Amino acid sequence: MKYCITGYFLVYLQTETLQQSNFVEQNKQYYHTMKLFRYWTAVMLCMLMAASANAARRNTEKDGKVVVAYVTSWTKVIPDPHSMTHINYAFALVNKTFDGIRINNPERLRQITALKKDAPQLRVMLSVGGWGAGGFSEMAASADRRKAFARDCLRAVEEYNLDGIDIDWEYPTQNSAGISCSPQDTDNFTLLMRDLRKTLGNKRLLTIATVASGEYIDFSACLKYLDFVNVMAYDMGNPPRHHSPLYDSPITGWMSTSKAIESHLKKGVPAEKLVMGMPFYGRGPKHFDRYNGTQPLPAGISERWSHEAQVPYLANQGDTLVFGYDNVRSLAIKCQYIMDHGLRGGMYWEYADDTPQGDKRRTLQLSLMQNRRGTEAPRRILAIAEKGNAHEAFSQAALDWLNARKDSLNIQVDRLTSLRDVPAGMLEQYHLILQLDYPPYAWSDAAKADFIHYIENATGSYIGFHHATLLGDIFGAGPMWDWFSRFMGGIRWKGYIETPSDGTICLEDRVHPVTAGLPDTIRIPRDEWYTYHSSPRPNVHVLAHVDEHSYSPVSAVRMGDHPVIWTNPAVPARNVYFQFGHDAALFQQPDFVKMFANAIRWALP
Repeated sequence: MKYCITGYFLVYLQTETLQQSNFVEQNKQYYHTMKLFRYWTAVMLCMLMAASANAARRNTEKDGKVVVAYVTSWTKVIPDPHSMTHINYAFALVNKTFDGIRINNPERLRQITALKKDAPQLRVMLSVGGWGAGGFSEMAASADRRKAFARDCLRAVEEYNLDGIDIDWEYPTQNSAGISCSPQDTDNFTLLMRDLRKTLGNKRLLTIATVASGEYIDFSACLKYLDFVNVMAYDMGNPPRHHSPLYDSPITGWMSTSKAIESHLKKGVPAEKLVMGMPFYGRGPKHFDRYNGTQPLPAGISERWSHEAQVPYLANQGDTLVFGYDNVRSLAIKCQYIMDHGLRGGMYWEYADDTPQGDKRRTLQLSLMQNRRGTEAPRRILAIAEKGNAHEAFSQAALDWLNARKDSLNIQVDRLTSLRDVPAGMLEQYHLILQLDYPPYAWSDAAKADFIHYIENATGSYIGFHHATLLGDIFGAGPMWDWFSRFMGGIRWKGYIETPSDGTICLEDRVHPVTAGLPDTIRIPRDEWYTYHSSPRPNVHVLAHVDEHSYSPVSAVRMGDHPVIWTNPAVPARNVYFQFGHDAALFQQPDFVKMFANAIRWALP
């Protein structure tokens, strides 16, 4: 195409040269002909450039993957507008007179559409319907009602600055959701799509949500009116069966996601119009609803992975599925399926069911929007470390070590130098809080409250070093933080070895994931070896203690029973504390490095 345009451009320039020649003066007819030629060349050039631009736009739309997020009217969370391409606001309902719509919580809808100011690429759709939402059959059965309904949809699109309409009729010809139905619903559904498209025009979007099997809709008749189809590839089984497996397995429900896609393809829906649905929720007992891999599980319940279905599940001691769900691993695999099969993109129900850290939406964003092909969202670590003190070299060595392994560990590390002024809810965005070098008395009251909520609700995990046990009125620094003292085993700081000494730690638990595979003893270089008013042992699970007779140089600062690595099983969140962490040389100790890596992997399951 560019060669053709270049050729026309050269001809155009040549006519400009001819215009200035004596030949034109001598032959006005020829000049007139060349003038016309120049005019039509310019017209053709513009047409070609426009066609090229339209083709490029079509190719971009075709090649780019959509990520459709359902955002509900009854939740309060404001979504990140950059983590999806489309928002389907759920829901509007067919009104009682069957000739228009009624929007649930219209003020929240305005909040959602306002997100487009910060994210101009975002498209916001109004989803009409949902499970148990009736009135469709009565409305679609009448030509006048269909047209009035379509006009009211257009009114809502214009009033709320929407980009289109999504129809979620569950389901034509079926009353399983307790709604009215008719054998004519399928035909009337097609007529409704026709009327909506005619009324909305071609510049606005029109999409539908369909049952996994693809039943109840005549795609051959209505597909020409639709931009894409959201396949609800979930709710396909209840425990003891998976509800959203990618592939068949012995405990798959009535359908699998891959079969759902295959069913739509067989019904004539092209791959480039198929958006594969994925659940951000699980099915099973309510107390598992927010399970994200870090919360403690009841006795006899464990996390399993189905290699056949390619999804996780929780099972009892008899290996019977009690809760089916998706995690970042299964969602990344599903995104890879979307890429491999040339589907239009992915959809999920619903935004508020994501993990506090946004793992699931970030996985879809990376895989489909950034085209990183089935990439799991990295785990987020908040490293808290002051600047300009005696421990900064250790903190920097830790940060350098973590950043050098961010790909192998699949982590993202952010450093925070102060907890005196932090926004509410910031801590819950992280999977792990790593207290490298920050004393407990330097936290703001708001940060303390957020941290307590973080630990007691197992929002994420915790690893602390050294400075974390400076508990009490240390050097007049501040009051005792009683909750943190209990978290650390009920201790109060007493003293330390002012001239750092090498010391040998002795492992007590060789089975725990943090200390597994390590030798009986590990030499720790140049540390201060804090002492406390009493041993934390009665209140924690000790993993290692220091041999106080191994200090070099020798020190009289001793406790007798001197734990230096422990976890507190009394709190829901995974946690481990390392008393040492004074010198950067620690990262030259291979056994410590292995132990630190163990702790990271255990904290980020």
